[in-house]
Amino acid sequence: MRTKKLIRKFSQVKGILMVLILVVSCSSSGGNDETPIDEDTQAPTKPSGLVVENVTQTTADLRWDASSDNVGVKNYSIYQNGTYLASSGQTFYALNDLEPGSEYTYQVLATDAAGNESELSQTLQVNTIGTIAAELQFASGNIDAYLQNLILDAPGSGENSYRKPNGAQLEQWEDVINALLSNDISEAVSKAVDFNYQITEFTDTGLSPNQVFYVLAEYEANTSNYWGIYVFSKTPEKENLVLMAPHVKYDTNTGHQAAYSFRNNVAKALLLSSAHRCNSDDASECSGTTSACGSSGAYRISDLAHNTISAFQKTTELIATSSPNTIFVQLHGFGKGEGDPDVIMSNGTTDIPDMDYAALIRDALLVEDNTLTFKIAHINTDWTRLRGFTNTQGRFINSSPDPCGTSATETSGRFIHIEQARPKLRQDASGWAKMSNALGNVF
Repeated sequence: MRTKKLIRKFSQVKGILMVLILVVSCSSSGGNDETPIDEDTQAPTKPSGLVVENVTQTTADLRWDASSDNVGVKNYSIYQNGTYLASSGQTFYALNDLEPGSEYTYQVLATDAAGNESELSQTLQVNTIGTIAAELQFASGNIDAYLQNLILDAPGSGENSYRKPNGAQLEQWEDVINALLSNDISEAVSKAVDFNYQITEFTDTGLSPNQVFYVLAEYEANTSNYWGIYVFSKTPEKENLVLMAPHVKYDTNTGHQAAYSFRNNVAKALLLSSAHRCNSDDASECSGTTSACGSSGAYRISDLAHNTISAFQKTTELIATSSPNTIFVQLHGFGKGEGDPDVIMSNGTTDIPDMDYAALIRDALLVEDNTLTFKIAHINTDWTRLRGFTNTQGRFINSSPDPCGTSATETSGRFIHIEQARPKLRQDASGWAKMSNALGNVF
C-alpha cells in the first residue's frame, strides 16, 4: 500500500513538472508578441526635445523626451562636442566639471537591449555662465530710472529664458537674502556670484537726503536665470512696506509703477520679476489655472506669483518671517470690461482682518482720484474674479499649510493684492503718483 501511495505522489509531482515545462516552453517560443532580443533589428526612434536647465558656471542639467522602441530602450548615450561622454538609463543627465564662460554642444542617442542605436538627436548648444567678480558694484543717479531700464530688458513670452532654481541654489539664495537683511553686504556679494547675480550699491542723488539702495540683479552681460530683481533700502523710511510686481512684462507698467512708488516712499524692499509670466513653456506644480498664456491651463514656472519654487517666493518668505510687521503690497493689472471697477483688492481671503489695509488704501486712493471705483473681496463677497486666492506669496503670508496647493482661509492682514485697470492708475506717471501717494499716506 505504501508503495502505491508513493507511486501516486510521484505521478502527481511528475504531472506538475510537465505543466511547468510546457508553460516555460510556450513563453520562450514564438507564441507571443515579444520579439526575441537576438532577432530584434529595429532601432529606437531618435531622441527629441533636448533642453538644458539650471545652468551655472560649472554645471547644467540635460533633459529630453523618451525614445520609443518595439522592445524597449535600454539606455541613452550623451555626446559632448561630438565625443561620447556618458550613459544614462533615464531621460536626464547632470553635467559637472564644466568650464565657466564656455560653449558646449550636446546630442543624445538611444540604444535598445539588442544594441540597436537610434539616430543622434538634434544638437543643443549650452553656454555656461562666465566668471564674474565677487565685488560690490557702485552706481548713482535716480533709482527709479535705473530700475526701469532693467525692467525693459526682461525677455518676453515663450522665449524659455527663465530657469527654475534647484534646491541647492535656493538654499544659497536664502543665504544671500539673509545677509542683505542683516546688512552683511560682503557676504551677500560673495554668494550671489555663483548664480550670476551681482549687488550694486546705488546712491539716489535726487532724494534729500541721499538714499542708498542695494540692488540684487543678474549680471547683464550674461543673463541666464531671470529669477527677478530685488532692491533693499539701507535706511527705509517706510520700514513696514514691501512692494511687489510679479508680472512686469504682462501687467503693463506695474513694474514701473512699483519702482516709482518704492523710490518716492523709500520703502523697505521691492521685488520685481525679470521675465514675462509666460516666458517658460513648463507648467508650475501649484494649483489654479489661467488663460494669460493662451488657452486656459496651468500657470507657468515663470509666473512668479504662482510658483513656490522660485527666488521670488523664497525672498518673500524670508522677509515675512524676519520682519513680522511688514505689509506686502502686490501690484497687478487687468483689462477692464463692462461693469468692472477700476480697482479690485484682496487680502487673499474673504476673511476680514483686524487692520484692514485694503480699505485704507481704497480711502487714500479716493483722496487722489474720487472717480475711482472699487471691489474688495472681503467686503464685496459676491465678487469672485481676480482676487489673488491662488497667489503663492499671499498664501504663505496668510499661513496656508501648503502655499502651492491650498488657498488660505484666514488672513494675517499683511498681504494686499491690487488689480488695476490701466487708464486711471497704470497708464503713466500721473497714475503711478496716485498709487504712490496713497501708499505713502497709509504707511
